Amino acid sequence: MNIEPAFTVLRREQLLMDHAPHSVQFENLTGQLLRTFSAAAVIPPLTMAEIRLYATLALLHDVGKRAIPQEILNKPGYLTPEEFEVMKSHTTQGCELLENIPELRECEAFPLICDVCRHHHERWDGSGYPDRLAGDSITPWVQVVGLADAFDALIHPRVYKPAYPQDQASDMIASGACGIFNPLLLACFAQHIGEIYAVVYSSDG
Repeated sequence: MNIEPAFTVLRREQLLMDHAPHSVQFENLTGQLLRTFSAAAVIPPLTMAEIRLYATLALLHDVGKRAIPQEILNKPGYLTPEEFEVMKSHTTQGCELLENIPELRECEAFPLICDVCRHHHERWDGSGYPDRLAGDSITPWVQVVGLADAFDALIHPRVYKPAYPQDQASDMIASGACGIFNPLLLACFAQHIGEIYAVVYSSDG
C-alpha cells in the first residue's frame, strides 16, 4: 500500500504531527504493542510494514478533537453528561473532517484512517462508542490503538487528573477502568507492558 500520498496531504493540512515528541512516543508505543501482540498470536500476524503503517495511522485517532470546544477539552474537572456527549463526538467529527479533504478520499489508506478515527473508543463488550461495536467486529489493530490510547492517557497528566505510575495505570487497564478490552490482549499487555514502557518512555523526565 502506498501511504505517502495520504501522509503528504495530512501533513499539509497539519493533521499529522509525526515529529512532535509525544507523537513519536505514541507511535512507538503502538508499534511495540502491535509487534508484541502479533508475535504472541493474539491478533492476526502482521508484517513489519503493516506494523509501521498502523502505528503511524494511530497518530490520527484524535484528529476530531479539533472540532471540540476548548472549554470542554481543557475543563479541569469532570464533564457534565452533555459535555461528555460533545467530547465523544470527536470520533465521528474526525471522519467528517477527513471526508472533507477530496485528495485524501482518493488515497488508498483513507478507509484505514477513518476506521481508527471512528472506532478507537469501541470496547470488546460493546460498551464503547460511537457504534457500540463488540468483539472481533472491531478491527484488531484499532483495538490495539484503543488500548495504547487508554494507557498513554493514564500515564500523562491531564487538566482533570495527575499522571499515574505505570503499575497503577496497568492495573486500571486490567480492572476495566478504561472500558473492557479483548481479554487475550489484556493478558499479553500485562505480561509485557513493563518492558515496553521502559523502551518507549525511557527518556521521559
